[in-house]
Amino acid sequence: MFNTTHVAECPDVAPECATETIPPHLHQVRLGVTHYEVSADYGLHNNMQLSLRLPYDIKAQHVHYATLSGAPYVPPYGDIHHRTETLRGISDGTILLDWSPQSQWIFGLGTTLPFGHIVPNPIVLGRLGLKHEHIQFGSGTFEPTIAVQWIRPATVTLFAAAEQRLSLYENREGFRAPSTLIWSLGPSFRAGRFSIGPSLNGQYQTLGRWSGEVDEGAGFQNGGLRLQITAPIGSLIIAPGVYRELWSHGFQGQTFSQGTTWSFMVSRLF
Repeated sequence: MFNTTHVAECPDVAPECATETIPPHLHQVRLGVTHYEVSADYGLHNNMQLSLRLPYDIKAQHVHYATLSGAPYVPPYGDIHHRTETLRGISDGTILLDWSPQSQWIFGLGTTLPFGHIVPNPIVLGRLGLKHEHIQFGSGTFEPTIAVQWIRPATVTLFAAAEQRLSLYENREGFRAPSTLIWSLGPSFRAGRFSIGPSLNGQYQTLGRWSGEVDEGAGFQNGGLRLQITAPIGSLIIAPGVYRELWSHGFQGQTFSQGTTWSFMVSRLF
C-alpha cells in the first residue's frame, strides 16, 4: 500500500480557474499494488546466466480530496485528475545477463522491456479540463539496468545488493520515467533446513517528467526492514517475507509512505 499527497492549485489544476476561485487543496491518493512476477534464469556457462522477469500488476486506487486543513473538499472539476478505480495489466519486463567472476560477486547488465501500458500527457489533459489517467504500467522506453551483489558465505551469511534502473529519454507521449536505485543488505541465519534473513531495504527514485514538467506522485526515497524465511519443500523452494517501512521522504513538496508489504516467492530448479 502506497500513500501520496500533493497540493493542487490554480492555474494548473483545471480551466475552471479562469471563471471561479478554487483554493489550494490536497489530492490524497492511496494505491494498493498486488504484484505478480514470473522469473526464469538460464545458465550459459559456469559463471554466467541469463535472467528474465515478467510482471503483472493489479493497482487499486482510492482518492480523497481535502482542504489544506484536512476537511473534506469537493472540487468543481470533478474526477478528471483521480478516481477510485482498480486497473490491471502487464508491466515492463527486465532481461539481465549475470556474471560472477568469483564466488562472492555477481554483476548484472541488461534493460527493461517496455511491455507495460502508457498514457497520454495527464498535465496537458488536466489543463484542458479533460479526464486523464496518472497510473501507468510501464515507461514506454528501454531503461538500462545495472545490478551488483556481494555474498560472504559463513555460519552467518552476509549479503549486499543494489540495482540501478536508468531513464535516458522520453517515450512517445513525452514522459521520461524516473531513474530508480533499489538496495538491500543484511545477514542470513541457518536454522536446520530453513534460512532466516532480516535485511535493511531501500529505494531512491528521481522525479519523473512530462515534456520537462514534474510528474506528480514520483520522486521519493524510503527504507525499511524486511524479514524473509526460505524453506525447501520437495523440489520447490518457498520464501515468504514481510517489509515494514522505517523512513520515507517525498520530493517537490509531496508526501510518500509505504504500508506493510507482504511477499511470497516460489522457485524450482530444473
